Amino acid sequence: MSLLPDKNLILLTSALVPNNQGAVSPEERFKQTLDSIKSLRQHFPNDYIFFTDGSSNDIPQEWLQQLHDLKTLDAIAVWNFDSDIQALSSAGRKSETEIVLLVKTLTALLQNPDLQKMMYSVKRIYKFSARTVLHNDFDSKEHDHYGKYVFKKRIPSWLTPTKQAVTTDHLFITRMYSLCPSLINDYCHTLIKCFETVNKHGIDTEHAHHQHIDKKYLVELEKLHCEGIVAGSGATETY
Repeated sequence: MSLLPDKNLILLTSALVPNNQGAVSPEERFKQTLDSIKSLRQHFPNDYIFFTDGSSNDIPQEWLQQLHDLKTLDAIAVWNFDSDIQALSSAGRKSETEIVLLVKTLTALLQNPDLQKMMYSVKRIYKFSARTVLHNDFDSKEHDHYGKYVFKKRIPSWLTPTKQAVTTDHLFITRMYSLCPSLINDYCHTLIKCFETVNKHGIDTEHAHHQHIDKKYLVELEKLHCEGIVAGSGATETY
């Protein structure tokens, strides 16, 4: 047993049964989520995977049973009975729902006794959106930066100049990124700022992350070495 933290923790954020399905059916979303879990486990064979879902509707019991039966998930949290998640998700406020889901998930890591025990051995926390698949050339060592956030290199904003003037002129891809556990409290405070900005100015979580992540803690990568399904169109994007 290592005395130093030597594990990665994957937070796999999901919305299996949202109100607005987009171009992808619930059954296909579930299949793609299973593919994502398989891909993550191939690249992180000995690390922790925490599946956390913010659906606004009930997830079929047989799906939850399948997730349990996989034996590859170390923790599962379903938040569709949470009043905050329910209200935001039902209203179609996707960015706010994801932000609140992350705050509640991180708070659970800090407060739940079983999850606290797990955290003793965690050296890096990854956030993956469900239905993301890693490429063969993905190397987790690119993310091993103590005391840092790691994001894909910032992208110029598509917001109007007026909106950029009061928010930000770039965005961060939030499909996949990572942070040092030493930044959990900083990130929770950052997420609260992100929520307030999204709520006030109507921008998305990707712009809000760029606006509020403290750049002194930031490392940016040219590529994330992954691809994912875009819910609205069903298209696959590579990052």
